[in-house]
Amino acid sequence: MIHYIKDSTLIIEGEFEAISSGINGGRGHVDRLFNHQVQPGFNHFEPAQYLNRLADSLQLQRPYFGLLTAVNMDDLCVSTDDYLTTFVTAGITHPSGFRVKDSEAGTINIILVVNGTLSEGAMAGAIITATEAKGLALIEMGYDFLGTTTDAVIVAYRKHSSPYIEYAGSYTEFGEKITGTVVRCVEEGIRKTEKRN
Repeated sequence: MIHYIKDSTLIIEGEFEAISSGINGGRGHVDRLFNHQVQPGFNHFEPAQYLNRLADSLQLQRPYFGLLTAVNMDDLCVSTDDYLTTFVTAGITHPSGFRVKDSEAGTINIILVVNGTLSEGAMAGAIITATEAKGLALIEMGYDFLGTTTDAVIVAYRKHSSPYIEYAGSYTEFGEKITGTVVRCVEEGIRKTEKRN
């Protein structure tokens, strides 16, 4: 796996099996994962078409999974714990169910990349554990909501790698790694965006 930022876009390259809750998401083999910073006033009417045009402009060949955020890529948090690398951009413009002070950055996007092989259950479970960790981070920071209306998660693993991971609940070793890295990055990301705004 390699990752870099190009034209306000985090790009992660490798041969992955992945699941995404984001735009054009689902489950399948992908060679690219990306998280792109949109500009203020972004038109949300056709996000899937925008994502496809963006991939073409960045010369990112299909198949891929992509996410969109208003968070500045300078505020990206990357945290590695052994075989797990977690990428988070965190903004809280549109909290789910509650109101919070206005800011310019929105969406909490989480990408988990595993240097190991995940069972189908572990892939799905990792989304749950990452989402729980995101909510925990927000509560620990004193907020009264568990996410924003546009949050997304991608879980990807490198094909034919080890260890083999069967479960991803928060009580497992893998789940503990997810919780630790996501909490750390959500808190760091929000502090960065609040400082910027």
